[in-house]
Amino acid sequence: MINEIFAGVRIVELAQYVFVPGASVLMADHGAEVIHVEPTGTGDPYRTLNIGDGREVGTVNLAMEQNNRGKKSIALDLKKPEGREAMLKLIETADVFLTSLRPKAIRGLGLDIDDLRKVNPKLIYARGNGFGFKGADADRPGFDASAFWARGGLAYAFTPPGQPLTPPRAAFGDHSGSVALAFGIASALYKRAMTGEPSVVDTSLLSTATWMLSADITYSQSPDYVAHNPNIHRFPLMYAYPTNDGRMIQLMLLDPQPKWPGLCKMIGREDLIDDPRFADNKSRMANGSALVEQIAAEIIKHGWLDHWKPIFEAWDAPWELIQTIEDVRADPQVHANGMMFNMKAPDGTEVSVIAGPTSFDGQAGPRAPKGSPGMGEHTEELLRSAGYDDAAIARLKAEGVAQ
Repeated sequence: MINEIFAGVRIVELAQYVFVPGASVLMADHGAEVIHVEPTGTGDPYRTLNIGDGREVGTVNLAMEQNNRGKKSIALDLKKPEGREAMLKLIETADVFLTSLRPKAIRGLGLDIDDLRKVNPKLIYARGNGFGFKGADADRPGFDASAFWARGGLAYAFTPPGQPLTPPRAAFGDHSGSVALAFGIASALYKRAMTGEPSVVDTSLLSTATWMLSADITYSQSPDYVAHNPNIHRFPLMYAYPTNDGRMIQLMLLDPQPKWPGLCKMIGREDLIDDPRFADNKSRMANGSALVEQIAAEIIKHGWLDHWKPIFEAWDAPWELIQTIEDVRADPQVHANGMMFNMKAPDGTEVSVIAGPTSFDGQAGPRAPKGSPGMGEHTEELLRSAGYDDAAIARLKAEGVAQ
């Protein structure tokens, strides 16, 4: 029997939407037991969020399946003493407490670090928010588009001057941050295994944004740094060229000299090889606009499918066709590496979801995929495992403490 990398790890998660739940699903895929604690009533608000972006397929909420597959759900009213007590009983047996609630809300519920360490001294306390847990904005509300995309500089970096603001992609910052948070939890588990000492793990959407833009932010210290270089043709061999059937070929010749003659031959312009304007990388950069014009004039003569595809695929160099989202979903390389897998949603509908970016022993996704839980689906099971008998569970339900 194969032991999953996080087998035996119990995570109690008090979190909503994507950023923090996206971290625990990476661990659930590889054996962790993740208990998603939801408020009684409607549960995680992501269950009913409908912003008209097509994430619902029939009765299946694809966003819930992507970020909560393989978890267990318990519904508790944590504002009631009995609900908090039930939560603490789960914490007693947990390895990790994971939350997206802001510090003020956590303190109000009596679930801060010191509160939980009283019942479980070895507990790893992990949390993610918009702006970090120190400073004046620790309690400021923050979502992907605001904390990551806007304040983190991504909107500026991805919008050429004079163009309409580039809008964020769905959950782009959330899923970037979830990888950082999962890394933090895994690191804390390792430290505890080695030393016996638990950690507090913090990350935020803003800290994720600064890491994603670390090259720009670091280089901005240089007096010669320009965020948006007005010479867009400065790197003609790291440029995207359109074909006549509406596709674009992205060149990425970071070290162009060895590949330069082959490229010229491929596009039928061997005369360019020894052209003094393009003799070396320095001259190609100095005459970038002229070279872009020459290459573009040849690429646009033909279509990708009827001409360029076999030519470029035979060329051992870093280039790629710019793919649509639909192209990526059907990409054989994605499927060969298990980056996407099928599973059944709770209503029996088969859906495809994306695995985490890291594989263990050749396995990227879960070995036995399970859909996301229904709201409170495991309430009775988890309360029973925490020591409540049937009569006590019935009373908690009748009083609205559990659902």
